[in-house]
Amino acid sequence: MGNIKTRCHFSIIFESLWKFWLVIILILLNELDAIIDIVQELGTGGIKSLIETGGLWGLAAILLLTLVVFFIQFLRWRKTWVILDDNLLVVEKNTLNKSKNTIAIENISAVNMERNLFERLVGTYRIKLDTNSMTTANETDVSIVFREDFAIAFRKTLIERMNALKGNIEEPALSKERQPDELFKAGAEGKKVFHSTPKDMIMHALYTLPLFSLIIAVGGIGGAAWYVSNFGFISFIRDFLGGFIAVAFMVIGAIYNLIKKFITYYDFTAYRDGKDLHIRCGLIKLRSYTIPVDKINAIEIEQPLISRIFKKYNVKVVTVGVGDEDGESSNITMSLSKEQLKEQLEELVPEYGWADFESIQKEERGGVTVRLVKSIKWHIFAILVALLLVLVVELPLWAAVGIPIFADAYINLLYVLSHKASGYLVMDEGLVISGGYFQKTYMICTYKKMQVLNITQHPASRRLDICDGAVMLLNSAMGLPYIKTNLAFEISDKIIGGTK
Repeated sequence: MGNIKTRCHFSIIFESLWKFWLVIILILLNELDAIIDIVQELGTGGIKSLIETGGLWGLAAILLLTLVVFFIQFLRWRKTWVILDDNLLVVEKNTLNKSKNTIAIENISAVNMERNLFERLVGTYRIKLDTNSMTTANETDVSIVFREDFAIAFRKTLIERMNALKGNIEEPALSKERQPDELFKAGAEGKKVFHSTPKDMIMHALYTLPLFSLIIAVGGIGGAAWYVSNFGFISFIRDFLGGFIAVAFMVIGAIYNLIKKFITYYDFTAYRDGKDLHIRCGLIKLRSYTIPVDKINAIEIEQPLISRIFKKYNVKVVTVGVGDEDGESSNITMSLSKEQLKEQLEELVPEYGWADFESIQKEERGGVTVRLVKSIKWHIFAILVALLLVLVVELPLWAAVGIPIFADAYINLLYVLSHKASGYLVMDEGLVISGGYFQKTYMICTYKKMQVLNITQHPASRRLDICDGAVMLLNSAMGLPYIKTNLAFEISDKIIGGTK
């Protein structure tokens, strides 16, 4: 496929139109009583009665607005061009507000493909492209829709040119799979493919479920079952109807989270092809990510609280264009044991094989002292709030004292959890940093991908000659635990020098 000048698929007009109709439907739902009256008039008095009551004019207005929106979207589609010209991708809009978005192919950080139910029905794919730009790090730079076969060919051509610019012409840009739905077939070509089973996806949903919502849901079900068995269902409804509704919502919320994650990660498949990572997942909305490894800013190994209990890990990539928008995921693995994690990381991102996160060191012991000093202000604040609640608000003594003490205890618990999770490992290639509270996260990053190192010193940490801070990447950040001040300056020198 040579240079290209084309439009998006015509179906994009109707994808825009349904959003307009969604607004109309929401408005009509607010006028449900009036709509029922119109239907009744139509059933009893016919069209004449409908005209007299003005209902027909309302329908005509909605139809006219639909035609106007359709015409506007048609003009926008007709006057928008997608141009692939040598090493440039151009999206040119010649509407009233003319614009021309020109992107150098070498700056593309991710090539993503997805299709929702409508796109499956009409046989199209949406291609989403992102660049290494801080100003657009949280949004998609280019989103275009093509017919299935053309989208696959366009994607292949684009990645081939990206690889050619990186000097990677020995290996094919993409495997010869027919379409992203069939990425797992790449295993037949000698590549190591990690394909998750339904059991893997269910367990990942459980391991990453917020523990608090799970405890509330299970406790609520258990308490409700005990009360019903002892006092009867009628008594439960009469005395605890509000609690019953609250528990029902909590249970529904927990089940919804499980189902949502299962649907999102359905048929999760990952493999490495040359210098690109390929990820495919999704049941209702199929998503296919192609991530150039050199565009990855960092690797994150996550352990939500339930995962920490069962010693499971899941891995995400930090890169522009993956995981930025609602519903997107930057996972490259499901929840794994430590042995499985090492195997998959070795195959998918061997460039980060230098990072032995098991050898991570605890933050400096002085960090405990600094946190104790910082906690003094919260103790003082809790005492002042307690006095205010007793003298001004006139709450009962147990509530006036208990609420501030609980808040103070929770804040100090976070200090303890932060110290327990904080650690670091300084290597010639880069840093491994761990942190968190209930969830523990390891971030692995090379020096050349770090953009800013913020170093801060509390008066107490200055006396102990330690400091903390944050490592800033293009679209992410990670807290730096308490380390020796001279080590922080050594890290800064490595960042400036771009060591390895």
